[in-house]
This record gives sequence, structure tokens and C-alpha cells, in this order.
Amino acid sequence: MAQIKAISFLGYNPRGYTETTYVDTINNSRCTTPFFQEALVEFYQPDILYVLLTKTAEIGQPQGESQPTWDTLQQLLQGKVDLKPIKNIPEKHTEADIWLLFEKITDCLEEGDHVIFDITHGFRSLPVLALIAVSYLRVVRNITIKGLIYGAFDPTKPGETSIFDLLPIVSLLEWTTATDQFIKTGNGQQLATLLKQAIPSGHELANIPETRPIRKHLQKSAEATENVSLALSLTRPIETMESATVLENILNEARPSFDKRAKPFTLLVDKIIEEYGQFALEKATNSEMYSRNLWLQLKMIYWYLERDQIVQAVTLAREWLVSVLVIHFDEPMLDKKGRKHIENALNNGVEQRKPKPRPITPSNYDKQFENLSQAGELTIIWSKMTEIRNDIAHVGMNLNPSKANSLKNSAISMYPSLEEIAKQLLPSS
Repeated sequence: MAQIKAISFLGYNPRGYTETTYVDTINNSRCTTPFFQEALVEFYQPDILYVLLTKTAEIGQPQGESQPTWDTLQQLLQGKVDLKPIKNIPEKHTEADIWLLFEKITDCLEEGDHVIFDITHGFRSLPVLALIAVSYLRVVRNITIKGLIYGAFDPTKPGETSIFDLLPIVSLLEWTTATDQFIKTGNGQQLATLLKQAIPSGHELANIPETRPIRKHLQKSAEATENVSLALSLTRPIETMESATVLENILNEARPSFDKRAKPFTLLVDKIIEEYGQFALEKATNSEMYSRNLWLQLKMIYWYLERDQIVQAVTLAREWLVSVLVIHFDEPMLDKKGRKHIENALNNGVEQRKPKPRPITPSNYDKQFENLSQAGELTIIWSKMTEIRNDIAHVGMNLNPSKANSLKNSAISMYPSLEEIAKQLLPSS
């Protein structure tokens, strides 16, 4: 079983710490003491308590108070906990001091530890630094944070002091980071994981019937997030549109459940709907939706380019160009034979414009294609796109591969031409 470690701060208070009764309302416990660390040990029973000490807390002022703060605390906690001082905590907070303090905090902990942070007696920026350390350690060291505890002492009302767990603030950071990742990269796995973790436990579902709709909402929201994420990563534009429609509907329906079980997410839902709602299209393969579908695919190509997802952008752009001509020639967009004839017409157009063309495979659309005023421009775009696509597909396995940055720039430079083709050949969305 993992040990429970507690990390606490102790500075120097020239007036001394005032005795108060700390109240743990959750467990209905009380502890009267001038030092919150004593209440921490009594309430949470850590195996080890690390106390980060400033120099004055450790040895007192040069003029000499009767007893340093640290000596007093040691006497109070003798025999109650494995007490470990972390000395020489800087009292100034330059950038170097902050990094030193951060290292001292992280050095207390090992992979998989369970930790309670106490920021009650933390001065200046220490509580903020502890918050950052908590977020860092959860990711890098796989630390389980059991609490971020604060004894809210009010000198005007010293009789009783309530204790608050600020861990939900860290949870807000987690939700924000996961949402930001989903919006900026399309990767929604971490967000889906947080939604699943918020699902009520089996005990709650069995004994509290009103939690059952919450389970449905959170489970569906997680699945819808994963579906959009996977469709984007595998360049499935139609599936992305339809999944984005489902996601938008589910998130709106689930708002009351987020408010009850995933409170931080309630502040972020609108950002996700705004980002992926732009791709939402129900019944995206219906013929009356072809034009709207292809305008959304063009927007998706730009979305990929903005995020340096060049493989997806180029893959989609090539098929998009075929689709534009398919519907321009009034064919079903997903008909395999029709698409093959369009590809052949494009390839033939490229070949015929070469000084020494090779034999071609005739297409049903050769004549219609050549009658387009945009035929020359289309062959240039198609040729360039094919070259980029092939270079990417062969993963640089040749003697003179294009550099990654060159491929990126080539893909980006292609986009204005696609926009122009859309304006000329597609009906307005």
C-alpha cells in the first residue's frame, strides 16, 4: 500500500501563531492548536510530514525569540508522525528562488506517492507554487493528490477555523488543459477520460436513482468526444461532420449533469461546441447536402493546416478536389467508379500538358474536363498535390526526400488555389 505523505509550509510569524480550533466538517473532527500541521496530522493521519522551513522559522530571528517556530512544532508533533524538515527555503522569491523551491517540493516525492498539500502557513507565492507543483506532479510523477488543504484562519474570529480542500481548483486546471488539447489538436482522449472518471460509482447508481441519468450523459459525452477525435485523426470528414452533430447535441443535453458531477466542465462546454459545431452536418451524404459538405471539408483542410496536421490536410485535399468535380459533373459523390473516372481525367489532363506525354487510360470525363475553363489550373493543383501526397506516403525513404518544413510550406501554399476552385465550381454553402 502506498504511503501517504503530507507537505506543509512553515514560515516565521513575529507575533507567533494564534491558537484556534480547526474544524474538519466532513469528518466532524476538531483540533485546538496554533499550528495547522498538528490538526493535519490528527485529521489525515499521514505517514510522513515534510515541513518546508524558512531560515527564520528554523532558528528564529537574530535578536532571538524565546523559541524558534520549528522547535515548537517539533515538540507538538513528537511521536505522532515521521516529521522531516526541508530546510533553507528561500524567503525572497526571485525566479531562481522559485525554481529552488519547486525542486525541493518535487524532491520529496516519488513515483506513485499519495500526497496531501497543506498551504495554510505558506507565505507570499508559496500557495500558487504549490498549485503548480500539484499539476506538474500529477502528470510527471503519477502522483495521487489526496488534498490541497487550507485552514482559513481569520484573525478577527480566532475561535474556530474551517478547513477547505482546494483540490477542485486543480481539477479545473485538468479540465482546462484537456479541453485546450482537444480544441487545439483534435485529441480528445484526456477529456473523455475525465468525463468517464466523473461518472457516479456503482454504489451511487444502485442507491441513488437520480444519478443514473448523469451516468448516461457523461458516458455519451465521453463517447461522442472520442468519436470526433478519432474521425479527425483518421481523416474521416463525413464521420467528423456527423459525429460533431451528435457531440453538439449531447453536450447541450448534458449540461445539468456537468453542473452536478463535472462542474469545471460547465465553463468549457461552449468552447468545444464553438470549435466542433462548425463542422456539424446531419445527413452529410444526402445529395442536397453535397455542396455544404464540401465547403465544410474545405474548412477542415484549413483546420488541419493551422494545426500542422499536414498528412491529414493533404490526404483530404486530394479527395476533396475529386469530390468537387464529381458533383460539378452531377454524379453521386461517393460512387467509386465515378470518382475513378474523375481521377483518370485529372491524370490525363496532367499528362497531356507534358512535353512528352505517356499513354493514358481514357476517362468518361476527358472531354468534359477539358471543356472547363479551369482545366489548366486544376491540372497544376492536382499535379502538385499528387507530388506532395506521394512524398509524404513514402515517408522520406529515398535518396533525396523533401524536408518536412518544405512539405508543410507546399501544402499551405496550395490552399488559396483550393479556395478559388471552390468559389468557381461549388454552389454557395
